[in-house]
Amino acid sequence: MTKQKKLARCLQALTILGWCGCGVLAFFVVPMMAEEAAWMEPTLAWLQWPGLICFWAVMVPVVLALWHSLKIFGEIGRDNSFCLENARRLKIISRLALGDTVVCLAGLMFLLCLGAMPPGLFLLLLAVIGMGAAMAVAAAALSHLTRKAAAIQDENDLTI
Repeated sequence: MTKQKKLARCLQALTILGWCGCGVLAFFVVPMMAEEAAWMEPTLAWLQWPGLICFWAVMVPVVLALWHSLKIFGEIGRDNSFCLENARRLKIISRLALGDTVVCLAGLMFLLCLGAMPPGLFLLLLAVIGMGAAMAVAAAALSHLTRKAAAIQDENDLTI
């Protein structure tokens, strides 16, 4: 097995591990934390289910981005890293990250307006917003570079 295929397999394994982590987070950790928060602050208990539903909605773009990443890693394993399809997938990942960031920012603002923002949640949402913005920019830049590399590769293939 070539180094390229080994790299692709490792990246795919990490992606699948990421999916499992998302599942554990979405269906076990966050619901337990929401239940505990509702118990500790009864006046905000009504936010438990809307909060969980919003969290699950925010997880959908993450899972979709992992799916597109899996496809990209498959192309890397086939030694076809710089193709227009990967550039398109990276653009989709960028848009998913940007959309998720905007939704988290809206949720942050909503909770701030309600006065229902514990400091820990505020810091967590700020971190998620920062990571989402960074991911959106990085994926957009990689999409652009992959598209340019694919064009150069096509040009070189026609020359030979």
